[in-house]
Amino acid sequence: MAVQSTSDAVARLLSRHSDASWLATPRDKRLVIHPDGSQLAPFFEHAWCLHVGHVQHYSHGVCQAKAPTLAHYELILLVVAKEQALNQWLLQQIAQQAPQAAILIVGEKRGGVTSLVKKLPAGYVTAKKLASGNHCQLFETRLVESHATQIEDTALPSFEVTWRGIQAHFDTLPGVFSQGRLDPGTALLLEHIPDDCRGKVLDFACGSGVIGGLVKRKYNVEIVASDVNPMAIASTQMNWQALGIEGQIMLADGLPQLDAGGFDWILSNPPFHTGLRTDYDIGEQFIQQAYRQLRKGGELMIVANRFLPWPEHMQRVFGHCHEVADDGKFKVLRSKRLS
Repeated sequence: MAVQSTSDAVARLLSRHSDASWLATPRDKRLVIHPDGSQLAPFFEHAWCLHVGHVQHYSHGVCQAKAPTLAHYELILLVVAKEQALNQWLLQQIAQQAPQAAILIVGEKRGGVTSLVKKLPAGYVTAKKLASGNHCQLFETRLVESHATQIEDTALPSFEVTWRGIQAHFDTLPGVFSQGRLDPGTALLLEHIPDDCRGKVLDFACGSGVIGGLVKRKYNVEIVASDVNPMAIASTQMNWQALGIEGQIMLADGLPQLDAGGFDWILSNPPFHTGLRTDYDIGEQFIQQAYRQLRKGGELMIVANRFLPWPEHMQRVFGHCHEVADDGKFKVLRSKRLS
């Protein structure tokens, strides 16, 4: 069964208030930021999506790390992300570009909307609650002054990794997985990547590009990285450029489709959340896609929380699953396409 999105709950909340004055703005002057589904399309033609799978639902949608031109909009709805650093960054972009806009902030109570409106960036007036329902709360705010707030350049969260004689620095943009640190699951996967990792390699759900960047530097493979998040793509591009790495970086919902051949290796710390909710369909679809995208003899190697049912899925799809490591919290799993 499909996991219900935050956008679904928000759309039902807005439907009950469709005659409200704060929805009287012309549709071509409205923008929704960070919708996680199609449900808000009846209210918004324009969307700035941070997941490439959602942009298709909006007639004027963009999926990019750089903010689109925001000054055109009179009403901006921000659907709160689970990453507070990303929410703060998005509000700063609005303050810089759209100081005249009415700004609505909406999210699930357990998703951090209440704490966000209590800690708005400088320049915002105290948020006023407009509505609540479906476990969501909707607030309105504006910029205090009529001119754009100046955003100070701040250093991005970063971390250093030393792996098999390679030392590398990684920066992470807001909203990217494991911002500012090497995730312990990724560290466990890196520890067990075999020395015979060769050929065409995919770093799936690449985040800041750690796995692909290090494997490319060590083994000089043909590297491809993909992610659904444009902030992750921008982070990987930035980090690989700094490391002098050449590779293909793709914004893709699921595994990228190759014109010919396939991958020799797919390496990943795959996601298992849709918004705030655990979504087992993501992993199951990924494993099925990985089998189809591997060459005969190609291998899938992933790291995952111990409670996830990925070993059973890999066993069913590949006919076998080898448990490479188990540190009590994460498992490293490996399967080969035999035919």
